[in-house]
Amino acid sequence: MHLLLEMLRLWLDEHLFPDWMHCRTPDNNHFYRRMFSRRYQAKKRVVKHIWIVAGLLILCNPLPWFALLIGLPVTLLSFAILDETP
Repeated sequence: MHLLLEMLRLWLDEHLFPDWMHCRTPDNNHFYRRMFSRRYQAKKRVVKHIWIVAGLLILCNPLPWFALLIGLPVTLLSFAILDETP
């Protein structure tokens, strides 16, 4: 079953995605391959930790207004961190 799913993923990757998505070598200047660089991976780890802390805060006080009060700024902060800036 695992082999069948892997074959399906490879077929979809070959026929559905554009050619520039096949190369996964890190490149800080390319809009897609930037996601594979070490700098971007470090940014993703920071965002993950921020979301874990925000989730724990929301679990401590599970009110809808508090979830919005924490969730919206954390979303904007995540976008700012993962933005295309260096």
